Amino acid sequence: MDVPLLDGVRSETIATERLTTRVLFAGPDDGEAVLFLHGNASSATWWEETMIALPAGFRGIALDQRGFGAADIDK
Repeated sequence: MDVPLLDGVRSETIATERLTTRVLFAGPDDGEAVLFLHGNASSATWWEETMIALPAGFRGIALDQRGFGAADIDK
């Protein structure tokens, strides 16, 4: 899935034995983690504007859940 990202958001593909998915990150790597989970018929992209609006010191993390965005449907 090649969706343009907002400035300040970076994407990483993470694979496990059960799932490969796209994870979005915003903010400092050592920031306090804030996990964003999207609802039905959406993807991690839904949270980009909120992630870049987090106060300094926070790290936004949003993943594509199974079957949505760039996540596998089944493995």
